Amino acid sequence: MKPIVIYVSGAPGAGKSTLAKLLSEQLYIPYVSSDLVHGGLELTHPHHDRKYAIQSVFIPLLLNYAKNDISFIVDHVLQRDIAKSTIIDKLQEYANIVYIHVRADDPIGRYVERIRTSKQPDIIRRRELLLERAGHHANNLQNTAHVIDLDVPTLIVDTNNGHNPTLSEIISFINKAREGME
Repeated sequence: MKPIVIYVSGAPGAGKSTLAKLLSEQLYIPYVSSDLVHGGLELTHPHHDRKYAIQSVFIPLLLNYAKNDISFIVDHVLQRDIAKSTIIDKLQEYANIVYIHVRADDPIGRYVERIRTSKQPDIIRRRELLLERAGHHANNLQNTAHVIDLDVPTLIVDTNNGHNPTLSEIISFINKAREGME
């Protein structure tokens, strides 16, 4: 059986990281975050290119996990019109994918508030840059805030007030999807 990749996506600020971390803990499987991969690259190469990071580091990392039969969770903003061909189709050769799309009424407002109030040293150090990116994220919402048809089992999770469906219902959905892939 192929490994399972639980791909958590949605607009910046919608709650991807929070849900992905919870699922990783509950399912006891690795968690791969595009933001953390960028952070690791930035520590080594402070002025790395984000597009290069996705194409040359992040996607190969995901493929390597899948090729080695490791099931895992991904936290990454999928882009409408490019996600299927650049990431999902490549992963499907080696893994079964479950897509969890998180949504919130004001994801950019949540993103900005999280950046402004964060006590994390790295966020504080990069606060201005991250706040500048909020404009880009707002202009790109039409490509990130709505569920994408990836032709894989898909669940939409509303994060306005916790998780709806609940964490246990999300895990149940993942398990049922996995059983259907065996």
